This record gives sequence, C-alpha cells and structure tokens, in this order.
Amino acid sequence: MLLESVLSIFTQSFGLTYSWLNENLISPFIAFTRGFEFAVIFMAAALFFAISVFLLLRQAKKLPKSYTIEIVDVYGQVVSIDGVRQVFTTHDAAESYARMYRSNFGHQYRFRVVGVANPGKS
Repeated sequence: MLLESVLSIFTQSFGLTYSWLNENLISPFIAFTRGFEFAVIFMAAALFFAISVFLLLRQAKKLPKSYTIEIVDVYGQVVSIDGVRQVFTTHDAAESYARMYRSNFGHQYRFRVVGVANPGKS
C-alpha cells in the first residue's frame, strides 16, 4: 500500500511536471522556431540567387566581344573573299552566315566561327 501511494505520487508529479514543461517551455520554443522556417528558406533562396547571378556575370565577362568567320581554301590557307561579311557581334549571326556561305560556296572553302576577345586587335 505504501509502495502504491509513492508510485502514484511519483506518476502524478511526473505528469504535472511534463505538462508544465510542455506548455511553458517546449511549445513556445517550437512556436518560436517555426517563425524562423520562412527566414531560413528565404535566406537559402537569396543565397542561391546571389551565387547564380555571380556565376552568370563572371561567365558573361569571359565571352568574346565579337565573332569572325575564318575562311580556309582547299590548300589550307586562310583567305578573304570580297563581298563576304566576316565580323559579327553575336555567335548566332556568325554561325548563320557561315552556314549560308557553306551552302553557297560548296567544297571550295571551309568556314569556321572564331571568337575574338578584342575586336580592334584582330
């Protein structure tokens, strides 16, 4: 009988202590940390965006300033053909013109697009 009453008192005190700690310490702490979930997700997204922009700008600085079409004849020498545009600002335009020249000139010449870092010093 004494053991049952001591066990009952211990169980009730543990239950009261657990509920008090849960209501006054654990629940407020969890509610407080839930407020930081959005902040942590937002900071991770902002950090990812900043790193992406940094890498994109660094890669853009490495791109050539202009593109030229290098014309090579059947003997392997670089030549220049009158009336053929060779300097372009974008790679797409240079590649498009190179394809057109390949279809117009057939197997007489080879056309290759080359990037130029400094357009004035080519």
